[in-house]
Amino acid sequence: MKKLLVCLLLLFGGASQAVLYAQGKAASTLIKTSLRGGSRNAAVTVGNVTLKLPPAVMKQHAEDINNLHVIFELNPTVYKRIAAANNAYIVKSIQHFMRDFTRFNDNTLQIASNIQSQVFTEGIPYRQYLPKDLDMLFIGEVHEIPGLAREVQALIRSLPGRYPGRRIYLATEFLPADERGPFSIKMAVTKPWKISRLLRYARRMSTPVLYEALRMGIPVVGLEEERALFKKVWQETKQFPSRESVEDYAVSFVGMDFRNKSWAKRLRALRQADPDALIVVYAGYGHVAYHRQSNLPGKLREKSFVISYTVPEFLPLNNPLFRYFRESRGICQQFHASPKAKLVASWKKDTPLKKIMGADMAVILQSK
Repeated sequence: MKKLLVCLLLLFGGASQAVLYAQGKAASTLIKTSLRGGSRNAAVTVGNVTLKLPPAVMKQHAEDINNLHVIFELNPTVYKRIAAANNAYIVKSIQHFMRDFTRFNDNTLQIASNIQSQVFTEGIPYRQYLPKDLDMLFIGEVHEIPGLAREVQALIRSLPGRYPGRRIYLATEFLPADERGPFSIKMAVTKPWKISRLLRYARRMSTPVLYEALRMGIPVVGLEEERALFKKVWQETKQFPSRESVEDYAVSFVGMDFRNKSWAKRLRALRQADPDALIVVYAGYGHVAYHRQSNLPGKLREKSFVISYTVPEFLPLNNPLFRYFRESRGICQQFHASPKAKLVASWKKDTPLKKIMGADMAVILQSK
């Protein structure tokens, strides 16, 4: 969404490409230091609710709490009925972050020792990372990153070889849904001209991924119910929606929940239509990350694998806990030695702790 993207660019556009992931004691030392300080509580206010948080947490994460939670308050004079409900989501989300922070702090060394990093300058061998037994693959991106779509295309090309003989569908935020009636498998797009028509012949950075799927014989299913979203904003504001009001609602907590619920309903219908298929979901990271409220893997509860695509300066917005991670000197040197370098970070062993970090695998690209 444009509003969110602008906020991210203003906040982190000038950030350096310094350190990435943590290994060993470095993360633990930083976390323990961040928790020191007085016992008085600092506070953050959302609507008419004031949350008291440890001052050291506020010192380290006040900006994160604002940029990932508080700025998504809805104007109560415009959204009279749901502004308070959205605030309740925000409060719950901040509390969830604090629980994750505590759990992260308690398991720092276990998390750091279980993350493996490797730098690739050519193709990433996705087949060795993807589990064989899988129902849904979630691809979460930071929007409008140059070169990111090419890497997702490479992932898409690897899928038929990793899952031979299996039907695969690409369901995506980046294509409007067919809203003419209940979902039918016939709504899956198999022709390039139809993608062009649905996008009104506009081209986004994500569009090449959709065409790549068709080249690989993978039908594409649109998820974004644009008419329903427009109608919802009209109902809530009692006025004809502007582009700004639709964007405000779409990226709010209630809006994200509304969209993910509609996407989940469509994905369940696709699963019912083809029970044995691999369903690949390609969307913004905020929709699919394990640690985000209303995330799609949590709603669908299938055998899932989440891959995030990002660049270094966006890592704290993908998850503020990345602020505590440091990569080894060797990995950093490899990453910065070539403009084609890509850092892949994955879990050595599957663990519930991955839910804190948000993904099973992260692909970190060079900033352009």
